[in-house]
Amino acid sequence: MPGVHSVHVLPGCVAVVADRWWRANRAVQSLRVEWKEATSDTPRPMPADFSTEKMRQEMLVAPGPGYPAETVGDAKGSMAGAAKTIEAVYDVPFLAHAQLEPPSAIAAWNEAEGSLELWMPNQAQLLFQNSIAKFAGIAPEKVTLHSPMIGGFFGRYFIYTESSPEKQAFLLAKATGRPVKVIWSREEEFLRDSFRPAALIRFKAGLDAKGMPVALQAEAVSDGLYARMYDGPYDKADPTVVEGIAKKVYAIPNRDISHVMFKYPPMIGAWRSVGHSFNGFFMESFADEMADAGGVDPFEWRQRMVAHSPRHVALLKAVADLSGGWKRGPFTTADGTRRARGIAIASPFGTEIATIAEVSLADGKVKVHDMWVAVDPGRAINPAVVEAQMNSAVAIGLSSALLEEVVYEDGMPRARNYDGYPILSPDLMPRVHVRIVESNSPMTGVGEPGVPGVPPAVMNAVAALTGQRVRRLPLARTTFGGSV
Repeated sequence: MPGVHSVHVLPGCVAVVADRWWRANRAVQSLRVEWKEATSDTPRPMPADFSTEKMRQEMLVAPGPGYPAETVGDAKGSMAGAAKTIEAVYDVPFLAHAQLEPPSAIAAWNEAEGSLELWMPNQAQLLFQNSIAKFAGIAPEKVTLHSPMIGGFFGRYFIYTESSPEKQAFLLAKATGRPVKVIWSREEEFLRDSFRPAALIRFKAGLDAKGMPVALQAEAVSDGLYARMYDGPYDKADPTVVEGIAKKVYAIPNRDISHVMFKYPPMIGAWRSVGHSFNGFFMESFADEMADAGGVDPFEWRQRMVAHSPRHVALLKAVADLSGGWKRGPFTTADGTRRARGIAIASPFGTEIATIAEVSLADGKVKVHDMWVAVDPGRAINPAVVEAQMNSAVAIGLSSALLEEVVYEDGMPRARNYDGYPILSPDLMPRVHVRIVESNSPMTGVGEPGVPGVPPAVMNAVAALTGQRVRRLPLARTTFGGSV
C-alpha cells in the first residue's frame, strides 16, 4: 500500500509504520490477523465469554469480610444491640476516561548512544521516565522526556504499564531506525483504556432509639488498584478501594470497614478523584438512607454527625447559605416545576467539600438545574482556578452519574466510540455556584476533590423527589414515570 514502510508484531498488538497516520491506519484495517486465545500464564487473560453483568453477579456473592481497612469499637456487638438495622448494596461500573485526545507518543532511539527521546502527554514525568527506562533496559538519565500540553487527561496519562503507547513507539523506533509517532484511534483507545475500577459495596448500619447510627459495617468489593498499577500487595486492603469510607468524619462510634479482593481482567487505572469518585456516591447515599431510617432530615443528620469538627460545621453552613438556605423538598418553583435537593460532603485528599444539587424530572429523565459547592482547601491562592476546577468537577461527576458506563460482552467492550459511550452534553450542564471557605488548615489541592460529592448529591435529590433510591449507576439505567 502507498507509504507503508513496514509491519511489526509487538507484544499484544500488530503495528504498521507508514509515512503518515492515515495511510498507516488504512493499512492496519486491511490486515488479516489470527489471534491466539490467551493462556492461563498470560497476565490477566480476558475470557472469551467475559461480561460485566456476569462479573457483577459474582461480585454480589463474593464472600466477605475481606481484608480489614478500619476497625473502631465493636461494630458486630453494637449491631446486635441496635434498635434498628438497615442494609443496602451499591455498585458502579467501569468508566472510560473518554478524553478528547487519544493517547500518542513520539520516540527517537539513538542506537550509538543507547539513548531514547520521547514526546508524550503525561501527568508524572519521573514515573514515566523510570518506567520506559526499565522497559528499554537503559538508565533513566538516558531518557529525555518532553511533556506537551494534554488534551484532557483525568488520570489517563498517569503511569500504567498495560495500556500506554510509549513502549510501542520505542519498539518501533528501535526496529526501524527512525523516529516513530504512535497514535491510537478512538476505537483503539476505548478498547485499551485503563478504566476506572468497577466496585460494589455491602452496607449494614445499626441505629439507636433516637434514630442515630451506633454501628456501621461495610464490605467493599473490587480489584486492587495499587496492586495493578504499582505491583503492590494483594494480601491487604487497598487504600483506593476504601478511601472516603474508612476514616470518614462522621461520629459513628463502632465501625468495621473491609476490602473484599475481587480480581477481574479489564485493565484499570487512576480516574479523577480515584476511589473517592465512587465511594462518595456509596457513603453519602447510604448516609441519607441512615438519616431517613432514623426519621432525621439529612442535612440536620450531617450537622449532628460532624458537630465535633468546626471545619465541617462551617462548611455545611457555607453551602446552605450559598444555596439560599437548605430545603430538601419536594417543592414547587415559581415556574411550576416540582423539584428537590440533595446534600453530600466529602474529604478527598485533605480538601473538604460540601455539595447541594437541585433536580427535577421531565419525561422520566432527571434534569439537574443547580449545583452549589462549598470548598475548603485550607487556603486559596488563586480563587479563579478553584472555581474553574469545581465547574469541571461538576461536569465529569455529573457525566458519570447520569450517563457513563463501560459494558463488556463476549470479552469485548461494547462501546468503541462516543456513539456508544455518551458523555455530558452542554444542555445537561447545570448552573454551578462556588464558595471558597478558608479554614487556614494545611493547603491542599482542588483538581480532584470536587468530583465525589456530585453523584450522591444528585442521587439524594432524586430520592427525595421520587421516593425511589437509586443504588446503581449510571442513572440512565433507571426509568422514572412521567414528570414530577
